[in-house]
Amino acid sequence: MSYPNYPNYPSYPASAGGYPAVQPQQPYPGYPPQPGIYPGYPTDQTSAYPASQPGYPSYPPANNQYPPAGGLPYPVQPQQPYYPAPAPAYPQYSASAPQQVGHPPVGLQPAPGGIYPSIAPFAPSAVGYQPQQQRMEPNIPTVHPASPFDARADADALHKAMKGLGTDEKALITILCHRTSSQRAEINRAYKSGYGKDLESKLKSELSGAFEKVMIALCLPLADYMAREMYIAISGLGTNEGTLVEILCSGTNQEIRDINAAYVRLYGHPMEKDIKGDTSGTFKMLLVSLAQGLRDENQVVDVAQAKADAQRLFQAGAAKLGTDESAFNSILATRSWAHLRQVMTEYQAMHGHSLEKAVISEFSANAEKGLLGILQCAANRPGYFAQRLHNAIVGMGTKDQNLIRIIVSRCDVDLGNIKREYEKLFKRSLHADVSGDTSGDYKKALLALLG
Repeated sequence: MSYPNYPNYPSYPASAGGYPAVQPQQPYPGYPPQPGIYPGYPTDQTSAYPASQPGYPSYPPANNQYPPAGGLPYPVQPQQPYYPAPAPAYPQYSASAPQQVGHPPVGLQPAPGGIYPSIAPFAPSAVGYQPQQQRMEPNIPTVHPASPFDARADADALHKAMKGLGTDEKALITILCHRTSSQRAEINRAYKSGYGKDLESKLKSELSGAFEKVMIALCLPLADYMAREMYIAISGLGTNEGTLVEILCSGTNQEIRDINAAYVRLYGHPMEKDIKGDTSGTFKMLLVSLAQGLRDENQVVDVAQAKADAQRLFQAGAAKLGTDESAFNSILATRSWAHLRQVMTEYQAMHGHSLEKAVISEFSANAEKGLLGILQCAANRPGYFAQRLHNAIVGMGTKDQNLIRIIVSRCDVDLGNIKREYEKLFKRSLHADVSGDTSGDYKKALLALLG
């Protein structure tokens, strides 16, 4: 007799709920006909059962293996049928408790309350499990901490490179483009301590053009640099909404709080005040929400809540005449990145189109850019920055401000991931495109940061 295969049943070891580590066949109707009696097996405790029966449970269950050649004694009363009763399908895991996306890798037990790791390779189609939106890879920087590192020696070398007539640009690149943000901050302090002036002011007196902008960006503490970028985007001729979206939509809570503190120290008033004074409507509401730096950082996903949020967004947009902008704002500006990924998955499954498409149909102009920026960062942050870099390079002229800001701010975070996504998206290396669109010491500095 043959039994049909059901590939949706996962392979669990006996230690994780009694499921064997090998793919079994689905029992046929009425299985087993008598408790503990399996078709074709001998019913006495001394006989051996054949090794060539792939659909039968293995005993003793401790070894999780089918019997070797010659068979093993088959007990009259096995511990448990191959599969438990139909419901619940996976008794160890709670379908109602908040759950992390994925299911536990083979050999791992869930945490209390039915929470299980997000790094699982797949999720079976059963009650209480949900598909994983994205397997998050670790950050890959292109600039690594210099070791050994001596901030005083680096400050002295920079001073020597700018002393007298002319400037040794190669020395500046060798030092500033091969130190992490925290190391560059130490060099900045050591320079001021040793020579009684800011490194920034000395660089300004020696350099010019785009190369000067790169070196200034590198010598500033990162929070100060990003606060300055926010100020320029707001207070310049017109508003650079793209910069505001990029910084606030992609930043972590701590990064945004550090930028807020630096902004007050540099300009004497809160960043929020300038945002309110220079933006309006739904876009202003979104930026003010993001500027609080209070996004939920809990990485445990409550699937039921994600479904509820997906439905709430549908009711606030496509299901009604007009749009409830506050519903989109409250969910996209405050939910965790992991939660938003699950909301995007649930929205697609429930309504047959993406949440991004819903945003495009319900919003326009800057509000649309801001909300899409959040969704893009949630789904694939390196991909979002790769697109921003491409936009800075292609077309008429180079948007140096954007190019410098992204490369400098991400070089010791995840610029390696961004380079990889760039090549996937555009079938060209970021290194090649930057090299083809820049020149001189400016190009050398950017390429050094790209690694």
